[in-house]
Amino acid sequence: INNLYPQFIHRKLTGYTQASNELAQDSAIALESLLTGMFGDAIRFYEENAFINGDGAGEPIGIKNSDALISVAKETGQTATTIVYENIIKMYSRMLPRSHNNAVWIAHPDVMPQLMQMAMNVGTGGSAIWVNNATAGVPMTIFGRPVLLTEHAKTLGTVGDLYYADLSYYYIGDRQGITIASSPHYRFANGETVWRFTERIDGGMLLDSAVTPENGS
Repeated sequence: INNLYPQFIHRKLTGYTQASNELAQDSAIALESLLTGMFGDAIRFYEENAFINGDGAGEPIGIKNSDALISVAKETGQTATTIVYENIIKMYSRMLPRSHNNAVWIAHPDVMPQLMQMAMNVGTGGSAIWVNNATAGVPMTIFGRPVLLTEHAKTLGTVGDLYYADLSYYYIGDRQGITIASSPHYRFANGETVWRFTERIDGGMLLDSAVTPENGS
């Protein structure tokens, strides 16, 4: 266990807000209950961003900066800020065979127009291969694996705009769930109550390098 990669440090994530005592007393809804939900949304936002983009400096190491990340280069002559079917095929082929049943596609919403217009070239023609018409819903799977949209992925044309990832290799160390404390004393002279939320968490990839197949490159 002591040699398990990664070694968690349990980063502290905190937030703070204040409101007048009159607002807390006169609100038609329970203000603390409302703030708890809003704090939860805020924590979720920063957690997801760190789990994808974190660099390990005071925050988790995200999959974008993982030592196990494999980047697939664009095709020769491929126009910038585009995604072609060959990119998808090569990303799929680089996944560990045993990971396909767990893997998901993670994409920025900017990527969707490229995916929805993606076609396979056949001679001098071609045919749509993901969305064939506008009457049915968008399939939201590629090669049978879910497509998850998130604003935390990078915009189209930059590294991290589209991932194919087995997230079972990403470990989260949830040392302390969200705790919320309030005090009427800190801003007593201003007639305000303050709320603070705290969480201790870390994350990182179980693998410290990409896996080389027994046969092949």
